[in-house]
Amino acid sequence: MHTFLKALGACSALLTTPYRVPAQWTFLDLPVESQAASISQRIGTTDISITYSRPAVKGRVIWGEVVPYGQVWRAGANDNTVVTFSSEMKVEGQVLPAGTYGLHMIPTATTWTVIFSKDSRSWGSFFYKPEQDALRVTVDPRPCPATEYLTYDLAPLKASEAELTLRWAQLAVPIRIAVDVDQVVLAHMDDQLKGLSAFNWEPWYEAARYCHDAHIAPDKAMKWVDVSIARQPNFENRMLKAEMLTTQGKKAEAEALRKIMIDEATNGQLNTYAYQLLQKGEKAEAVRMFELNAKRHALDPNVHDSLGEGYMTAGNKDAAIKAFKKSLSMNPPDGVKANSIKCLKQLGVDTSAWEATK
Repeated sequence: MHTFLKALGACSALLTTPYRVPAQWTFLDLPVESQAASISQRIGTTDISITYSRPAVKGRVIWGEVVPYGQVWRAGANDNTVVTFSSEMKVEGQVLPAGTYGLHMIPTATTWTVIFSKDSRSWGSFFYKPEQDALRVTVDPRPCPATEYLTYDLAPLKASEAELTLRWAQLAVPIRIAVDVDQVVLAHMDDQLKGLSAFNWEPWYEAARYCHDAHIAPDKAMKWVDVSIARQPNFENRMLKAEMLTTQGKKAEAEALRKIMIDEATNGQLNTYAYQLLQKGEKAEAVRMFELNAKRHALDPNVHDSLGEGYMTAGNKDAAIKAFKKSLSMNPPDGVKANSIKCLKQLGVDTSAWEATK
């Protein structure tokens, strides 16, 4: 009986002692010591994702002890740290094809080797083989604020590049990655223009607009804008073609097309066009379009408010004040009224009479 009670006591002690199952033994959905994490980011149209596990420092010396120097390390915990790029990338200036890779590192007290392995499904680095390397690069770690749990981030982020950075303990390991955004977009454009939406004018216009604004593939862009116009000629696609013709030095053709576009433009289209001209710094032409719209749609207070902004931007204070007052005299909608009053205040005009009215 005494022996039985002692055994029972031992079992009770085991049952009441907290126990964390090692990740490699977990067949059930149970908490693990190094918790799973993932981050993702889109650069242009390229999707980037990192899946990893996050060990904690727990008061240990990490670099050179928990993670030995000079040995291949899984760059995380548990299973492979996995990085996926949906398009070809440049990593530290070297080309890496689109794909999914196991991420490994060889730390030293100075520089680190970062390895992208074609084998992304093995357990940690235990089955790592150099012949599976897709790319090796060398990077320089740097100090960082103490980070208890191993963390990956993609920052700073720019339009076509980022730093994929590992942070743990008091060390950061940055890896520069970049993508040729325009070329990636262009490479997939033909496929995107084969779907059901390609029977509409908009996708062809968007493709041509992107290429024109990015200054790439002018011949393709011209073909695409022509398809858009063939689908449905309108203000937007004809305006784009006029811009493209001007860029090519075909000014007479551009002006003829622009005249048709302006003659047929609606109130909103002409107003938008005038603002676009302002944004490009073409103030005189913008004012001409605002004036034309005000002549065509003289009873619209918004047109006179926009005309006032055109004059204001061009530096014609007296004409701007007159246009804003004209807008306010026409019982404009609240948003238009608020803008005219704001602009008049900026021009030094007493607006109390309009503010007193509801």
